[in-house]
This record gives sequence, structure tokens and C-alpha cells, in this order.
Amino acid sequence: MDIQEMKAQRFPKVTEQDWEKAAEASLKGKPLAALYTGTYEEITLKPLYGPADRSPNVEQYPGLSLYTRGFYSGGYMEVPWKNANVIRAENGADLKGKLTAALHAGQDAIAFEAEEAAALSFAEFSSLPLEEHPLYIDAKDHFLAIASFLLKQKPDKLTGAVGTDLISFYAKQGLVLTEQTLALQAETMTELKKAFPELKTIRIDTVPYHEAGANAFQEISLALAEAVFYIEWLKEEGWSPEEIAERICVHFAMGSQFFMETAKLRAFRQCWATLCEAYGITGSAVKVSIGAETSSFTLSKLDSHVNILRTGSEAFSAVLGGVEYLQVRPFDELSGMPSSLGQRVAKNIPLILKSEAHLGKVTDPAGGSYYLESLTAELSRLAWEHFTALEEAGGVMSCLRSGKIQKELAALLEKRSSDLAVRKKSMVGTNIYADLTEQKLIEKPAFSLLPAENEADVLQDRISKISETATIAELHVKKSGDGIIPVKSQRLAEPFERLREKAERIGAKAGIICLGTLKEFKQRADFVTGMLAAGGLAVQWSEGCKTVEEAVEFVKESGLSYYCICGRDESYNQFGPQLVSTIKQSHPSVRLDLAGRLPEEEKTQWQQAGLDGWIYSGQNLIEKAIELLDHLEGVSAHE
Repeated sequence: MDIQEMKAQRFPKVTEQDWEKAAEASLKGKPLAALYTGTYEEITLKPLYGPADRSPNVEQYPGLSLYTRGFYSGGYMEVPWKNANVIRAENGADLKGKLTAALHAGQDAIAFEAEEAAALSFAEFSSLPLEEHPLYIDAKDHFLAIASFLLKQKPDKLTGAVGTDLISFYAKQGLVLTEQTLALQAETMTELKKAFPELKTIRIDTVPYHEAGANAFQEISLALAEAVFYIEWLKEEGWSPEEIAERICVHFAMGSQFFMETAKLRAFRQCWATLCEAYGITGSAVKVSIGAETSSFTLSKLDSHVNILRTGSEAFSAVLGGVEYLQVRPFDELSGMPSSLGQRVAKNIPLILKSEAHLGKVTDPAGGSYYLESLTAELSRLAWEHFTALEEAGGVMSCLRSGKIQKELAALLEKRSSDLAVRKKSMVGTNIYADLTEQKLIEKPAFSLLPAENEADVLQDRISKISETATIAELHVKKSGDGIIPVKSQRLAEPFERLREKAERIGAKAGIICLGTLKEFKQRADFVTGMLAAGGLAVQWSEGCKTVEEAVEFVKESGLSYYCICGRDESYNQFGPQLVSTIKQSHPSVRLDLAGRLPEEEKTQWQQAGLDGWIYSGQNLIEKAIELLDHLEGVSAHE
């Protein structure tokens, strides 16, 4: 075939029905609906999307209308995203050294952990290149202190965002805001607005909600609800809605559901533009600062190098969704202080996305996808409905006081945890493919804050007290407020980490009694080995047992206190319940489980023979592991 013939070739036209037939054929008789999956947002994902799934009002160009495809027509080619990884340091000199190295190696923004930098003195703070790079700092408890340093130093120009989300930060600790706190915050932000008009100081941080289990549309709706609170509050302080919008920075955590997280940022811009329209906010003020960090919710101490894959995927989805700045967590940050390798990998992930994947040279690569456009539209609709429901219930503060938000988040967190426990969702290295030989992260002690001062001190008094040796911690403001139900967070891997720690402490081991040939027992033995490993139990397999006597001999030689019997159903019929009764006669204290599930009548016979339990697909792995570890711990205590 010559080149002209190749050019003339055309693919035959294929309809959606043709695709469906091909898919059903590969499913061997199952309907296409078998491939539909549900999400925590209660959205049903289809295996195939086409033109009919795309909204008729989908935006064709970035920089227009609802800004679904981005605030700028040129995307990252017009305004590149900032690599703003958080620098973790033990003291001022360490911070400056690490920051200098990071900026030299490709980072282009200043960000550091405020609580760990609490001992940073005014002199050390002033030595940072604040005017040369944008700042992206979550000030947490130290907003007033950092603001005092900035106002005392008076650099010519500051850009970026420095702030504390008083709502989500306090809610995480079970506190609500006082009038005194709000007044001091408003005074501080007003002074910063005068001194540094390009610095954003109103932080809306949805990370605490994300870490408490929130789904994508809840994160969007809570960000909108907080924005309404800040707009209405600062209007009373004399700010215009446009001035407020210009100084807002919205910060998201990116979860592990790649396309959902990309759609989350796109849907937020849609909802945000609609909110701005309601307040009469127009022009550049609508182009709110949006930042993202990779999720701590999805990190694990177990098989920590898998965290590199998680953060890489999460960073990728953030860039596709459109961010002003990106913060990637080191894979080993759960150790307390990341290693130099962990910090280097975190810094390089955005550089790879920008310089090797060339994502900085593509304008909205997600645009036009039937799937992503459909997902974005659905998320936007759900988020707006949830946002209006929060407003009808009195707004975000009222819903936190009543516990409405906490209740919703707790239900979702329980659902996510349950799905991991029964392996409906997988977390590599944690509930599946657990490696008991890995070197575990060693936690280092956390930084301890210096005593806090009274919140009644005013900003100008703080500034006047600053000397070269004054530290952030010495200007720390004590939190005060009425108590509420805390927005409780928990990393997904934590229950498994606790199991593994206990199993390691007691030296938990299990035996697998393999019935028949390798071909007959391997499938169930592999499954049980994986299940037990996720709970921290190391296993020892027997040779293929052809008789009851061989199984009894394995129990005698191995000397363990727990065993699981594995084989085909035919092997169970061959050996029968007498296998259990014989083992129990010679080793009455041994605990015996069976892999798989038998009919009720047979199950009763095995139990009557002395069988203690079962291991099967869909079982709650955490509950089973707790049961076994408690047994093994009790046996160990009596030895």
C-alpha cells in the first residue's frame, strides 16, 4: 500500500450501539450495566460516554463565561502554575538552607510549615527572599505573628497567599469563632490589604473536610459556604465584595480518584463564577486563587514508597484541573520529618509534569472529553444543591454548631473505611499486597509550641514589641471559642497501621493447613495469606496434606496457636469435619478457621466438630484481624 492509499483509508463508522455490543460480548453474557460503578458522590459512572452525555452548554474556550476550562485563555502558557512545596525544617537556619536549595532546584514559591517554623525569629524571617517569589503559607495559629513580621519588615511587594481559614481550622479542633477573634483577624487583614494589595490573606481551606471523609461536591459546597461567610463578615468591616474576592485563596486537597478530582476543580470554578455573579463581582476579581496539595488522607506508613504513586497521580489530576500553585507531599512525611529523598521526589513530581509531560504547554487537556465534561456538570449541580441546602440551614457556622456537617462527614468516613475493610476498595501495601518485610517509617517527635499569649493583645502592640530575636511562637495567639463536635479526621490507612503495629509487637504468626495438591489449595491459600498479611500476621504453609494425620503432624511441628484450613470444596468433603475434631483432640487450645464459605448444613457440622471461624471474600478484614490478634495476644500472655 502506497502513501496515497494509506491517506485514503477511513475507519468504518461505529455507533454507540456497536460499542455496547462489543463490550457485552467481552463480558460473556453479562449486561453492560455490570460495568457501571457508583462513587461516594452518588454518581453512577458508565463504561462509555458519548456526545449525548455532554451538556449542550459546555464551554468551548478557556478564559470565558463560567471558567470551567480555566481562568486564562492561554492556560498555563499564559500563567504557569507555581511549584510551592511546603518546606519542613527544624530551625531558622535549616529552613533557609532547604528553601534556598529548593528554589535553586526548580521550586518557584515560598511555603513552609508554620507550626514547625514557630521558633523562626524576625531576623531569620526577614532574611528569606520574600519579594523574589510568591508566598503560599498556611499560617494556622500564627497568622497574627507572620502578619506582624511582614508589617514590621515592610517589603516593597508581596504576592501569593498568607492566611488561616478560621472556620475549618477551628472546626477541626472543636471550636467556633468568637467576636474577639474575628475582630483581630479583620484588623490584621485590613492592615495587610493597605500594605500589600497583591497579597491574598483570606484562606478558604477545605483540607480538614477532605481529611474527614468529604466527597468532591461537599468540598466544593463547603468552600462556597465559607466564601459567603467571609464576604458577609467583611462587608460589615467596610470591605466591598470585589475587594474580598480579590483576596481569597481557595485551597483543596486532591484525593485518589483521578478524574473526579480533576472535575472537582473545574466544577468549583463554575460554581464560584455563579456565586460571584450573585454578589455582582466581575472582572479579574472572579479569577480567584486556587491551590492544591496532594492528600494526606491517602498516605500510609505501610509500604511508604507506594505514596510516590499516590502523590504523583494526585498532582497530575490537580494540574489537569487547573491550579495557581501545587504542593506535593513527601512520600515519607509521616515519619515526622521527611528525608532528603522524600523532599526531592516531592519537588521533582511537578517538574516532571511540567518539563517532561509538557502539561504546561497544553491549554486545558481535559476539555472536550465527554466523560470529564459530564462529570464536571454533575459535580457542579450536586455541589450547588448542597451549598444552597447549607445556606438554607443557616450557613456554614450554623451547620457546624448543630453538627450537621460533622454528621455527614462522619457517615462518609465510615463508608470509606468500611469499603477498605471488606476490600471493596483497594489500597496497595495496606489492605492488599501487604509486605511484612518492609522497613517501616520511624516517627520522630513533633515540634512543641512555646506557651501562647492572651488573644486580647492588639496588632500594633505586637508590631511594636518585635525585635531581631522575636519569634513566631512568642507572638502566637491563643485560640478561644465555644466548643462544638470536632471535624474528626483519620487517614484511611490508620486502622491497618494499628493492626500491623500490634501484630509486630506480639510476633503474630499463623499456619495454613494446605489440603491436596498445590493446584487444589493455592488459590485459597494465596487469598488467606494476603488477608492475614494486611492484618500483620505472617504465615507458614504446610506441604500439601493428603491425610488427616499429615495435617496433625504439621500442627505439631509448627507449634502455632492459629491455623486456617485451605483447599477446594472437594477437599473439604474428602477430609470432612473429622479433620477439625482430630486436631482439636491433640491440640485443644489451637484456633482453627476454614477458607471459604460452606452451605449452612455443612457449616454446622464443622462448627460442632470444633471449627472456630471462617475467612472469606467480602469479610471485614479489620474485625477479623482484631479477633485473631486478641486471641494470639491472649495465648502469648499465658505462655
